[in-house]
Amino acid sequence: MRIVITGATGFLGQALCRELTENGHKVTAVIRPESEGKSKSLTADKTVLLPLEELESLEGGYDVFFHLAWNGSGGDARNDYGTQLKNLLYMEKALKAAAKCGCGRFIGAGSQAEYGVIHKKATESGAVPSPFMMYGAAKLACLHMGKVLAEQLGIRFVWPRIYSVYGPRENDPTLPGYVARTLREGNIPELSPCENMWDFMYITDFTRAMRLLAEHPGAEGIYHVASGEQRKLREFVEEIRDIIKPGAGLNFGAKKADAKQTCWLEPDVSKIQELGFGCRVPFTEGAQSL
Repeated sequence: MRIVITGATGFLGQALCRELTENGHKVTAVIRPESEGKSKSLTADKTVLLPLEELESLEGGYDVFFHLAWNGSGGDARNDYGTQLKNLLYMEKALKAAAKCGCGRFIGAGSQAEYGVIHKKATESGAVPSPFMMYGAAKLACLHMGKVLAEQLGIRFVWPRIYSVYGPRENDPTLPGYVARTLREGNIPELSPCENMWDFMYITDFTRAMRLLAEHPGAEGIYHVASGEQRKLREFVEEIRDIIKPGAGLNFGAKKADAKQTCWLEPDVSKIQELGFGCRVPFTEGAQSL
């Protein structure tokens, strides 16, 4: 298939470009001009420099459109109203570009942040989203408005709700990356109590799941993209410690946790499993790459 990917220079985007290309698809990576320097490491058939504001000017014929690009996915920007609001505009432009280029399928990039805090197993059809930050609210808005616009444009709409994806990378901002880096530096990680449930998915499992959503003829709607291997966050941290520096200290409780803003990641993954997906990399194995 001929596939377009925005956000191609990010951690997820680069890995997805590689997965799709290695499995015989023709990939066009849409890159913001300011990220041109990162494009040299991409595995793609073609790169197009294009600001998100100008996505509708994209030319060519394609089958699937992955829209991974997102402003304000980390730090204080996650709660900035203006920054997150712009992502709604980019969703519209991406969908219209997909329609213009003849795509039959549009795949966005949802997030578990859409749910807010749910202390139970979350299902795509049963859990009621209640985001507590602008980032999650904007993702949820993009889901609902994107779905309606896709119907108007005659495009199949797929919304993977992405959970915690990890893997080897430089300057890793994730919790596994922080714990691994701090231990290697000979320091003690300062953590919240880490008593909430969590789900970590290795990067190669993530890209296989996304490829399946592009290839499977029946894929449509919301899918939890997660491993299904759920444990208390504390157990994952201890496992990283046991791999990198057995016996090292871990300062649980050094950081206070707000119960109203502490996610409980316990997704039901049966819907994507019904498409034939199953994870291949357990955390015990994946953590060794950190």
